Amino acid sequence: MSAYLDNSINAANYQKNRITYPKSLYETVLQHHLGERNLAVDVGCGTGIGSFPLLDYFEKVVGCDPSEKMLQTARMIADTIPESSKRNVEFKETGGETLGKYFKEDSVDLIIAGESLQYTKFEQFFEQAHKILKPNGTLAYWFYCDPIFIDYPKANEIFKYFVYEDERFFKAFWPPEMDYVRHLGSTIEIPKNSFTDVYSEKYIPLKSEKAGKFLISRDDFTLKDLRDKMSTWSVYQRWLDTEKDSKEDIIDVIIEKIKNECNLTESTSLKVQWETAFYITHNKA
Repeated sequence: MSAYLDNSINAANYQKNRITYPKSLYETVLQHHLGERNLAVDVGCGTGIGSFPLLDYFEKVVGCDPSEKMLQTARMIADTIPESSKRNVEFKETGGETLGKYFKEDSVDLIIAGESLQYTKFEQFFEQAHKILKPNGTLAYWFYCDPIFIDYPKANEIFKYFVYEDERFFKAFWPPEMDYVRHLGSTIEIPKNSFTDVYSEKYIPLKSEKAGKFLISRDDFTLKDLRDKMSTWSVYQRWLDTEKDSKEDIIDVIIEKIKNECNLTESTSLKVQWETAFYITHNKA
């Protein structure tokens, strides 16, 4: 079970340090969207990182998440936006497998799931999405995985080794669903009897010929930023819960190793891009 679901994650820290999504991603989704723009649903919305940008495009936005702790932060953020937008967004405590509890059949124009589909039971989620989406309604979901240091390949080696391979640290704590994230969703099968016209893009920095519409890039990224972002990981929370008596923090170990091997400080500005992929498909009538 994810730490996001059992409410052990610090939602405020999550909101502060989590990746946000570029406008180009939303605009690409809308370019493929064939229907009206009345109701959009964000599945696994967390603190609303993917939900609030939808207010620029849809009359009503509903964020759904099984974690009440995350939703509390989302509602607090909603209280800070203009009233004209605030009344158009709401949040409901539900997972992707139970959307039918809150939405009528053929009532939703767009469903998104940003870095969250891996936590659902796919068969149930796609069944629910098929039911509540209007005919030709749009389902879009996306993933991002590891940060890639563009100018420091050694940093990439260190990061991936300690995060995925070293038996002493994270490796034993990764949940099975992380495999879907590492494959950027490519191993998730969209049911052809319910959805059609799949469009996708995948970007692997230093390997792909060019960046696509889902580019997450920083020219001023620091190792402190890496530290802060890793602190939002559910696997880090799981490690903390298990290794309470450890004399060293796993994130400190990774940061120090990168600093020493690459001759960096924690405040050195680095060019970093993330591995990303997105999928857009339409609901069959």
